[in-house]
Amino acid sequence: MISARSRAGSAMCTGCGRSSDWENSRYERHVADEAVGGRPVRTDLLVRRLYCENPACPKVTFAEQIAGLTVRYQRRTAGLQAIVVAVARRADLPERRGGLDLTAYRQLTSGTTPRTGRSAPESY
Repeated sequence: MISARSRAGSAMCTGCGRSSDWENSRYERHVADEAVGGRPVRTDLLVRRLYCENPACPKVTFAEQIAGLTVRYQRRTAGLQAIVVAVARRADLPERRGGLDLTAYRQLTSGTTPRTGRSAPESY
């Protein structure tokens, strides 16, 4: 387990893109990452909720995102998400379904990968 927090002064609003440093609160976010030495890695990240300073923005508050580590609504890093998507796509190939050992696939995803693999953006 890794514990971390953001040191950024401001963050971009997810509603309008305007920068804000007006802090509302903080909360701990748990993000799964790629295994190191065969052991799972989890980052406990202290992130901020900020007020959007744009009165025309539909969002009142938003959570900061850490570039390269967090993605909105994800509980996995971009690196681990890429692995999950690759496994899902490989498991979904019709010619592979019969003989593919899906043990690691099931342990990795607890049954969520088929939905993830089909709807994942190409940026992963």
